[in-house]
Amino acid sequence: MIMTLLHIDLNELPVKGLDVQILKDCPLKKEGHEAFLISNTAVLLIKSGSLRISFHDVFLELFAHDLVVLSKGAPLVILETDPQLKLFYLSFSTAFAIENCNKQDLLDAFYFLSGQSIGKLSLDLKSYLVVSLIYKLMYQVNSDKAIRHVSTELQRISFNLFLYELRCIYGHFVSDYHLSFTRNENLTIQFLNILAIHFKEQHSVKFYAGVLYVTPGHLNKVVKYTTGKSVKRILEETLIMEAKNALEDYQITINFLAEDLGFNCSSTFSTFFKKHVGKSPTVYRNSLSK
Repeated sequence: MIMTLLHIDLNELPVKGLDVQILKDCPLKKEGHEAFLISNTAVLLIKSGSLRISFHDVFLELFAHDLVVLSKGAPLVILETDPQLKLFYLSFSTAFAIENCNKQDLLDAFYFLSGQSIGKLSLDLKSYLVVSLIYKLMYQVNSDKAIRHVSTELQRISFNLFLYELRCIYGHFVSDYHLSFTRNENLTIQFLNILAIHFKEQHSVKFYAGVLYVTPGHLNKVVKYTTGKSVKRILEETLIMEAKNALEDYQITINFLAEDLGFNCSSTFSTFFKKHVGKSPTVYRNSLSK
């Protein structure tokens, strides 16, 4: 499955030059030992399970919360996946990066990241939650047919946010890699960090603004300018994505899910879910098996 994705011609995809996937079913398989050259830069973030690869002739064993950047043209061997492997996958062409990086320093960050062979990075929980959240936002924008043809700017913004966060993470591992963010970028990244940790129990814009010592109006203005979405919309989309993922597990009851996501009762959660998805949680879950 992973090898297939790495061989895809990105120019043939609906969003030319960009592929975002959330892989949830990777059966145990010996992938083989033939090396191949990576066609486009890819970034993998492991959610659960493990993946064994040889990258630049170096053996890497990736576990939950490990991140690796696979640079274009590098030799790769996928050795083995395990039954519990779930991962976030993003691949993009050089042309897409050049066209969609809205600042020179981000373009420089892209060239830096794609040219490094640092190996895997083991993210702390906070960084993992933030990066996985951005993956989910990008996946939603990239896969939603209803908005895909009018969401070019959202794709650009979410891609830049992804590079912002990668640049920040790599800055902790590379001493001579200096970072510079504008005030708006800093505030947005701080908001996403706090959101990734607290979105289940805190649903108000006022809470996030208070933690960041700004007014709700100012936070919303800055986040919307940077991402193209209001704070409330990002929060709602995050809750819906989390709910959809949980509904795939039939062991999780609607009552438990409503409580886990911070709703005071299942009926309030069901009303919220139906408003945004067009189906009740039960109907949505039943549709997954059809």
